[in-house]
Amino acid sequence: MGHDSRIRRLATAAGWVLSMFAAVGGEPYGPCRTRVAAPAGAITSRDGSIVVRAPVAMGSYRAPVLVFVDRTRDELARATRLKLVTPSCPLEIVIGNRRDGDTRVLGSRVREPGGGVFERIELPDPEAADLGRFRRAISLALLRAWMVEAGGREGVMRDVPLWLVDGVVRHTGRETRQQDIDRTLLLWSRACLPPAAALFAMESVAASREPAVAAVLASWLLERRPDGLPFEKLLCAAAEGQEWRPDAVARILTGTEDPLAFDAALDLWFTALGRTVVKPGLTSSGIVRRFRSRLLLYPAFYGTTWGYERPYLTFREAAMRSAEPEVQRRAAVQARLIEMAAVGRDGMLLAVSEAYASFLQGVCSGEAQGELLRRLMEAEGMRRELELRTARGMVLQRADAGRATGAGPRRVRE
Repeated sequence: MGHDSRIRRLATAAGWVLSMFAAVGGEPYGPCRTRVAAPAGAITSRDGSIVVRAPVAMGSYRAPVLVFVDRTRDELARATRLKLVTPSCPLEIVIGNRRDGDTRVLGSRVREPGGGVFERIELPDPEAADLGRFRRAISLALLRAWMVEAGGREGVMRDVPLWLVDGVVRHTGRETRQQDIDRTLLLWSRACLPPAAALFAMESVAASREPAVAAVLASWLLERRPDGLPFEKLLCAAAEGQEWRPDAVARILTGTEDPLAFDAALDLWFTALGRTVVKPGLTSSGIVRRFRSRLLLYPAFYGTTWGYERPYLTFREAAMRSAEPEVQRRAAVQARLIEMAAVGRDGMLLAVSEAYASFLQGVCSGEAQGELLRRLMEAEGMRRELELRTARGMVLQRADAGRATGAGPRRVRE
């Protein structure tokens, strides 16, 4: 009982201390300094690659900070699939003894007299330090240390873009993944993103200004491939002294340095990303917006039309022309695409999808126009209710949507 209660008290204390990391500010990696002995003893992670030091008066902060750093390392290791145990370049956290609201998080690479190096992060005031900047500094230090472990040498190694580090850190948390995808695809669909080479530049303006874009681009580099992890290859190249270049990124991701092929591959990847189910049963406003883009009927071949200046039919126009064989054929194709667009989403979107699919199957079978228009009006009404809910900022979950509509998850027709 005594042992269990001490563990609970330690966990509670760690959570309380970590909750105090809330402010703004911070600084990037600064000038290198030499190791200074801390007045209080250090505590070390089990593998010996993380050390936390503090003055005697701040000694109680060491354990919670070590827990946070170790947890951040675990999350980063899972996301990057890298072994972030770096005995040849340890990470040292130095806790200051200030209580004046100093929000800075200071990072540097320290060179020891014997030629060794280690990464250092300083928290002048641990209760005022910004938690997000601390997590970023930890991640950057761990990746730099990994490069040293991989054979990188001082004066030879190159840096990877800071936006990529920020993107990887953001990608480690699943809470923002869907909204990051929605934001990035919205910018892409409105032609607000530059070509792929500019997106992956060292000083990428879009990735630097839009955290969602940085996280989504990082996720492409973190996808497992038969020939290895693109992110790991780029880190190894930087460790060997190769400068970051978009054409090198293109070669790793697409097999060619052709910028047009890079653009085409990115477009295809964005298209597939719109169908990704980040969390089963979840429907966001971005998912609904992309679903709505499927509610038109297009001809089979590019450059052809249905006799209008625009290249598509609305579903109401399709109902009026349901006797035409080509309209029936395209309706059958679109019904399948609409059903697939709702796979893995909440029950409300699944129900809307099935309502539209039922209408399109009626078009295929040549049902009377009156019945087709009735089915279409029913589907449109369900969609408007869905859009109203998500426009208010609601993110629909499978259980919530099922209670709200009486509809639960349904199988896509084979």
